Amino acid sequence: MKTGFRIFLGFAVILATGFYFLLYWITNDVQIQPKKSMEEPLVDIAHILAVSIEKDIKESRINTDSLRGIFDKVEKRRFAARIYELNKSRVTLGVYVTDKQGIVLFDSTNGKNEGKDFSDWNDVKYTLRNKYGVRTTRKKSNDPVSSVAYIAAPIWYNGEIVGVCSVSKAWKSINKFIDTTQQKIIAAAIISFVSVLILSFFISRWITSPIRRLTKYADAISEGKRDPLPKLGAGEIRKLGESFENMVESLEGKKYIEKYIQTLTHQLKGPLSAIRGAAELLQEDLPEHDRKRFISNIESESNRLQRIVERVLELSAIEQQRELRNVETLDLSKLVKEIVDGLTIVLKNKEIVVLLKVEGNFCFKGERFLIQQAIYNLLNNAIEFSFPGGIISIEITEQWKRLFLVIRDNGAGIPDYALDKVFEKFYSLQRPDTGKKSSGLGLSLVKEVAELHKGTIQLKKNKPTGVVAILKIPVGL
Repeated sequence: MKTGFRIFLGFAVILATGFYFLLYWITNDVQIQPKKSMEEPLVDIAHILAVSIEKDIKESRINTDSLRGIFDKVEKRRFAARIYELNKSRVTLGVYVTDKQGIVLFDSTNGKNEGKDFSDWNDVKYTLRNKYGVRTTRKKSNDPVSSVAYIAAPIWYNGEIVGVCSVSKAWKSINKFIDTTQQKIIAAAIISFVSVLILSFFISRWITSPIRRLTKYADAISEGKRDPLPKLGAGEIRKLGESFENMVESLEGKKYIEKYIQTLTHQLKGPLSAIRGAAELLQEDLPEHDRKRFISNIESESNRLQRIVERVLELSAIEQQRELRNVETLDLSKLVKEIVDGLTIVLKNKEIVVLLKVEGNFCFKGERFLIQQAIYNLLNNAIEFSFPGGIISIEITEQWKRLFLVIRDNGAGIPDYALDKVFEKFYSLQRPDTGKKSSGLGLSLVKEVAELHKGTIQLKKNKPTGVVAILKIPVGL
């Protein structure tokens, strides 16, 4: 499981747990608070009605005729009241009155409870003891929505409680407000949860982005690419990246030295053996023409040694570069023309014709010295493998924000077995005119320069003869 997903999953679990308990607490509180708010005015109503009844008491006898007349008229009254989500058209407040024994004297609900003994109901029982009498009773035992609240007030006469006035209100109407509010709270909670979850996803991506960049960098290094250390911020990940880069450089340096010592030793053996053999023969008494020939061999092999050492130093310097240093805007067509002009004498000596198709401005970002070296090596290879009187064509095109430098020759070409080896260090083919090999580092240098510029180099057969070299370079780095 990826680190980013773990962080996101941790955020999701914490958020889900937090939102669940918060939502549970709020929805439960929403069910209670409106009922608390309704209880207080019911207490007022109960006492107001109790006082109005007390005015009609005669000789400790409660008279409910006046109250009955009021509720008969109230029962017939219809109106239209839009209370938020509730449409109210009739009075839903209930009232019943008992004597001091708890026997119901008046019931606003069509008198169905009149004559019944309510002395055991909490609202009546506690009020007769001069305590706060209240109860909630379900009309249907298995239906919580059918609950009705009862709030009672004592009826006094000459300092004595002679009855109870109990006001009732069904929770059904207020449950509509509760349900609507709960739905809004749940909807808001879901939207908030999803929003915070999305934000958590981006936060987890932001936290793990340096790790992903470092992983990508490590993968590129393992594939042999020369990518620069990415931006990793200023925290521990940055220090880890720098430590990783130092470790890679140390390991690559050690491996690089070991490999170069082996390959360089192998390449130097040939010229050194030739020089040593010629020197030993020169110590003998030889004819003048043989002496000159061996001296010429020593000079030739010495020059070859020098070229190998110089190319090794050039390639070594480029291979140690992880990014371009002196980047500037270059015109590829101008660079090609300058290099061709610099090789005029060589081209004239071999009677080679160069056809330039590089008109126009082909600008890109790059390091001048490295690009010059790469183009020179490609063109020099084409010259060395071309026959006297041959033709070399150079073309530049631009596609998909990439420049294509195409160099074609009609020379000896490359054998099939060598196509996959030409970019290997110290691998070289015999030149057709001299039969000698080069240092085998020129195309390796071209490949390193191309990769530094985020480009590629490709060699393939030209038809009917020769080679096509294609150097691709992005317009912008």
